[in-house]
Parts: sequence; structure tokens; C-alpha cells
Amino acid sequence: MVDQGLSTTQVTPLTPGDLHIWRLSLNLVTGTNQDLWSLLSDVEQQRAQRFVQLRDQVKFVQVRGILRVLLGQYLGIAGSALAFDYGEYGKPQLTDSCNPLRVEFNVSHSHELAVIAVSLAIAVGIDVEHINDQVHYQNISQRFFADQEHQILLQQPPSQQRQTFFQLWTCKEACIKAVGGSIAHALDRVVVAESIKQPLIRVDMMDQRGNPQPLSVQTLNLGENYRGAVATPQRFSHLYTWEWNPSALKP
Repeated sequence: MVDQGLSTTQVTPLTPGDLHIWRLSLNLVTGTNQDLWSLLSDVEQQRAQRFVQLRDQVKFVQVRGILRVLLGQYLGIAGSALAFDYGEYGKPQLTDSCNPLRVEFNVSHSHELAVIAVSLAIAVGIDVEHINDQVHYQNISQRFFADQEHQILLQQPPSQQRQTFFQLWTCKEACIKAVGGSIAHALDRVVVAESIKQPLIRVDMMDQRGNPQPLSVQTLNLGENYRGAVATPQRFSHLYTWEWNPSALKP
């Protein structure tokens, strides 16, 4: 079951099988930047300061700060008190000491949009991509996509091929992020096995030993100029989406 476009002033408690998606319009997050900065750890603040471009620094602070606000509300603790570990390929996760509920999450951002997926004890991967007119999608598809994926792309009308490419890409990357992998090392192990016209997509993924690794993938409606997908190793019962309201949820 998928409920799109809900709004709320408080996070809804997670129940087993739920998947919560938060959509963040970063161009609307302006007045709270200093508050969000104060939530970050010393390591996160140092990382933010290493960005060469100010806009990249601002987006990092916004996304990481809002992530702390949301996770803190789910867990009932201050966002500044959260601590993170990182997997082999950099996927963040909450440390056990601050995560008694076993909350799982994943984050992605592109251009002026970020998305955060939150679940209870279910690993999750999410990806969003802005539809970039400068990307040579046919060359990338021919080089990195499986034959059947490339055929899915070519079967689309020319006017829809660019959008289809980004939808395929987000499905693949969401799967890789769900299992904590690296896009550089696992792209060829994820194959979108059928048309992407349906919200629920069948994806064939192999682990490092070549064994099947089942995943459930859901495409996301994120706006005309974006494509997105979320993936979990097991089916979820309900998917809810919310729009982040900077004035509704205070750090």
C-alpha cells in the first residue's frame, strides 16, 4: 500500500513493515541553516567546511541537519545526540547505543531535492536523480547497463528515453545502497528485469558470490524533473511520503 503526499507536523511512529519517505526541497530551507549547523558533530562540521563551493556546503548542512532532526524525533532523543557508524563503502547507520528501536535509514540528494527513507529493522536504499539534459545517457546505458535494460530504454519513444534512463539508474543505485555496496563495484550485479511502467519493479541482484539476492523496489513520484526509487531486501507493507516543512519541525 502506498500513500502519497501526506503532510504532518510530527513524525508518525514507525511500525514493522512501514517505510517512510521524506521529500526535502532544499531551496525552501533557508532560515533554519544556523540551527541545523548546531546539530552537527565536529566531524560533520569539518566535512562541511571542506566543500569548495558554498552551495555544496549549505546542502550538506541542510540534509545532514534535517536527517538528525527526523531521526531524533523517531527515537525520542535530541538530534545532536545521535552518533553514526559507516559501512565499508560509506553507508551511514546509527550506532547501537542511540538506536534501541533499530531504525534504518538512507539518504540521497540531487540538484535542489533530497530524500530520506526511514524504516524499522529493514535495511533500505534510496536514490534520486535530477533529469540532466547534458548527460549522454545512451553511451552510459550501452556501456554499463545489461542488455535487457538497454532494450527497455530503446523500446521507449525518443522523447521518453532520457527519463527512462534516470529511472533505471535510480532503481539500480537504490538496490546497491540497500545492501551497503558501491555503485562502482556492483552496477553489473543489479539488473532491472522488466518494464519500469509499474510502481513495483522486479530486480535481479547477485551477491559477491553470484547468489541471488532478492530485493523489493518501488519507484517514487518526486516531481516532473526528478526520478527516484527505494529498495529493501524484503517487502514492506505500507509506504508513506511526506514533504519536509521547515516551519513545522524544529531542530
